Amino acid sequence: MGNTSETLYRTRIACPSERVWAELTATGVPRPWMWDSTLSGPLSEGSTYTMAYDGEDLINGTVLAVEEPVRLALTFNPQWNGTVAAESPGVLEYTLEHAGEGCELTVRITGLYGASAISVDHDTPGIYAGLKAMLESFPVA
Repeated sequence: MGNTSETLYRTRIACPSERVWAELTATGVPRPWMWDSTLSGPLSEGSTYTMAYDGEDLINGTVLAVEEPVRLALTFNPQWNGTVAAESPGVLEYTLEHAGEGCELTVRITGLYGASAISVDHDTPGIYAGLKAMLESFPVA
């Protein structure tokens, strides 16, 4: 229970950081790159958010920091099954940096352990590779 993990994923995306930010923070619409889940809640510091699919919460938490369009930090409380729901939440942080004609996205998830850490470490590359593919296929919002 004392072991925590860090999952770090970086990718360069061939579109402006504002477009990536818009996709990461879009509320009320299915996210095809993340299992068609829907983000709900205002993304302002101190507010709560939920990521749900088909009426079931997958993740919930509190918004820790918003620096549009370069940084978003959230508590990350997995809820997708009973095992991870019993574990302590971590922190999810998105950072966007200008890179040529596109941007570099860094996804950092810390403070998880057990089943949630294993799941996040396994799933994160595929999720954000899907985001990259979608944005580069349809770069204009």
